[in-house]
Amino acid sequence: MSNTHFGEWIDALDRVTEINRAAFDTAARDGRGSVTVLLPWAGAALLVTAELTVLGLRPRPTEFR
Repeated sequence: MSNTHFGEWIDALDRVTEINRAAFDTAARDGRGSVTVLLPWAGAALLVTAELTVLGLRPRPTEFR
């Protein structure tokens, strides 16, 4: 009798696992799409920030000469 109950439990667990796997695959696909859209903008923002930082700090060493 316990084998029957265990088999039913395993079947239910497999169904839940498949639901979770499908949800994960969908979320991963959506996330990957978001990253490909935002990555160029984030890279450009990083480069602009670095350039502005260099331009802002460039006059400072001359104050200490």
